[in-house]
Amino acid sequence: MKLILFDIDGTLVHVRSDITAGALHEVVRLGLGHADGPGEVELHGKTDRQIMLEICLTLGCGAEEAQARCDVMQDLLMDYWRRHLTGETVRVLPGVHDLLERLHGMGNITLGLLTGNLERGARLKLAPHDLNRFFPFGAFGCDAVERAELPPVALRRANERTNGAFTFQRTLIVGDSHRDIACARAWGIRSLAVATGVLSAGELALHNPDAICASLAENDYIFEFIQSD
Repeated sequence: MKLILFDIDGTLVHVRSDITAGALHEVVRLGLGHADGPGEVELHGKTDRQIMLEICLTLGCGAEEAQARCDVMQDLLMDYWRRHLTGETVRVLPGVHDLLERLHGMGNITLGLLTGNLERGARLKLAPHDLNRFFPFGAFGCDAVERAELPPVALRRANERTNGAFTFQRTLIVGDSHRDIACARAWGIRSLAVATGVLSAGELALHNPDAICASLAENDYIFEFIQSD
């Protein structure tokens, strides 16, 4: 049995850039009273809660206040996603449907999510193109602040569903960020980097994933890699 954990943004789907930017501005404006947006905070590969905490601290909140504000900001973000995530604003990335259908039909493969999105946000992003049906469980940005803390959560939930069939050595993380690669390596998990997000294949290669593909449309290459261990 093998467990394959997928990131969402830049790996499975792409949310239109103006919608993503609008989400941050609305959350910061309504949650913190700052009209000028979130400031200079790196977003790629971080959990939603980590991003919100960093925005709060950057804009002058103390640590205790930042924690309290995050709860409000999370609700604001979910409200924004509910209003703006549609089949027109969310695009499925190349090869995703075919790959998931093929993996889903294999008796020795279990699919899950490992994403920085809050679970409610993850489900809203996958819903417009009926991708939730492939992922009955996962680890999410509401489970930990740091992405590197999520693999044990995902493994525990997978094993709760399968009576302990999985180990880190039989797990694969698929994502578009150097943080996906790093969190996999921290737990002895193999990583497949896909260059459909912010980083190019060359930039991802600098972080030494176990495999790299230009997109999830490289179906045969991906299956050969999955079966190679």
